[in-house]
Amino acid sequence: MIQEYINKAGIFSKLLIGLALITLVAFTDYYTTSDVSFSIFYLIPITFISWNTNKFFGITFSMICAFIWFYLDTDSLSEITNYALHFWSTIVRFGFFIIVTILISKLKLLKDNQENMINQRTSELLNEIIEHKKSKDALEQKSKQLRELNKKIENIKEEQNVQIAREIHDELGQSLTAINLEVNWVSKKHADNPQIVSRMYEISKIVENTIGTVRKISRDLRPRLLDQLGILPAIESLIKDFKNRTGIETILIMPEISVNLDSTGSITVYRILQEALTNITRHSKCTRVDITINVEKNSLILKIKDNGAGFNLKNKINETESLGLIGMQQRADMIHGKIEINTKEEHGTEIILNVPVN
Repeated sequence: MIQEYINKAGIFSKLLIGLALITLVAFTDYYTTSDVSFSIFYLIPITFISWNTNKFFGITFSMICAFIWFYLDTDSLSEITNYALHFWSTIVRFGFFIIVTILISKLKLLKDNQENMINQRTSELLNEIIEHKKSKDALEQKSKQLRELNKKIENIKEEQNVQIAREIHDELGQSLTAINLEVNWVSKKHADNPQIVSRMYEISKIVENTIGTVRKISRDLRPRLLDQLGILPAIESLIKDFKNRTGIETILIMPEISVNLDSTGSITVYRILQEALTNITRHSKCTRVDITINVEKNSLILKIKDNGAGFNLKNKINETESLGLIGMQQRADMIHGKIEINTKEEHGTEIILNVPVN
């Protein structure tokens, strides 16, 4: 609801919101004094402007935030003992803001391109289906084309995710690591100055936090374990992260043998499980989740069961909130799999995915 309102708002309104956010952060930073590091919160207005406007305004707001940060952290110019180092710290902060701005702008551009491509492809396919709806054979053919198209779109998306994740992890990660090394060098160079060492330590912590964020974004875009070790280790890592993040008791039972799935099948099963866990977090209100993976004959069977609130499946399918369920079904169709959903209000939900394997 809020994002839709922001998208409809004009550029001037978005800039006003960004300025309001900067003002709020600056006042908070002012009243907390320079003894408390408040730098990370300046990313809030920068992220908002970079995502909702363009790179130019993002860089402009980065400059504004860097200046405000410099001003508020400088109680008095007469107290500065090393002007060059003080301005160098400000430049490093500004560079950090610029990196975040460029990263967000790239992600926004890629997201918009993907959405436009998907909307265009979907529109073309729907037009073709309408033209041939009187023929049963034509409808079956178009349904097959729809599955293949969805599969192709998902493959393109995953390929782009792989590329983006690699660029973020390697290029941006290396840049941030280089900045951290420079900060550590400055800290060692001026080890006899406690104030400089303290400042460099704060900057180093910010950079390290950003490196952790970059790694998380890269992992969410494309889990490297999936390509390096296969579907089962990737699922195990996903469940571990889910338990740590939500605190929900989660029991995972997996086969000891390896599962032979191709790249498309592996990422599809992973995304279906990811979507199911997201739905559990948002809607189920459960306290326990049981996940079982079995290999029977030539099929992989994934069962996800929670003890949450459950829902009325027929009513849910007709609601817009059920897009996640529809998306899971479409993903399963792409790899010739089947999804069964068993649920009842106040009696939890069980999702069973059956996928053919080699």
